[in-house]
Amino acid sequence: MSQPKTNRFFIALAFAYLLASLCTTYFMIGFAQSYQQHKTKYTETLNFQERLLNAREWMFASEWEPKKAQAAATFKEAQADFLRAQRWGYLGAALAVIFIILVVVFFYRHPLFYQKLSFTFIVIALGCLATGIFAPMLEIEAFSQDLTIPLKTHVNLGITKVKVDLSKTFDGRMYFYYQNKSIVELIKLLFQKKSFLVGGAIVAFSVLIPLFKLLFSILLLSSGWVRHTTWVQQLVSSIGKWSMADVFVAAIFLAYLSFQHMNAGIDTESNLLWGAYFFLAYCVFSISSTYFINHSIKKELF
Repeated sequence: MSQPKTNRFFIALAFAYLLASLCTTYFMIGFAQSYQQHKTKYTETLNFQERLLNAREWMFASEWEPKKAQAAATFKEAQADFLRAQRWGYLGAALAVIFIILVVVFFYRHPLFYQKLSFTFIVIALGCLATGIFAPMLEIEAFSQDLTIPLKTHVNLGITKVKVDLSKTFDGRMYFYYQNKSIVELIKLLFQKKSFLVGGAIVAFSVLIPLFKLLFSILLLSSGWVRHTTWVQQLVSSIGKWSMADVFVAAIFLAYLSFQHMNAGIDTESNLLWGAYFFLAYCVFSISSTYFINHSIKKELF
């Protein structure tokens, strides 16, 4: 196969992957956000303000049954959305693997194999970055299971004292805190709360630096003038060293959120969601693309 035909074939392959990846990303983020909405509604139904501070639930045990049924139905919808988002995420990951395999199979003996592989990793990294930014990253919740409020006292009737037990057990879960945020939502929240330093750091490390890195990588591969410009090569390599710094910044902030709301006697859970995994995948593919770019420049002498 001649080089022009080879290039057209690779462009068609990359374009087909981008379209398929765009579809999987769209549906995955849609179901992930639907899960976020249903899970938030579920926790609001079981929020302590609706239960612990609700006089009717203190007085009437039957008050719990409608809430229990409503919460169960909402949780079922949330779980269905979670599974749908998970399936689309798996499909997106499978498409990336298939794309890499096809590039290796068709271009392994091609003189510009590492160039094609570099483009492949950059395209996949771009899709992972978009998903990692817009999909929910972390879920944090604080709750009590079967919370019991002990209210025991003695009433003096003059002749004798009567022991009165007004203790109340709230069946099921009672939520005190719940957060489910993507990087974009986290940035908005920080700026709304005027935490400009932390918000700016996450914007820089999670959005700007990754985009600049991918942009300069594409220029380095597609432009002969750029390839022979030493400072561009040094810039791409330097940015590559910061590829995990955004994860470090996000991890510190999310850990801060986890421990900030931890109280004695309250159970806490934190779960990584799709955004965290795809953002980590972006970092892996971004670092790998830097290696292949440097290798292609040295071995193939662009």
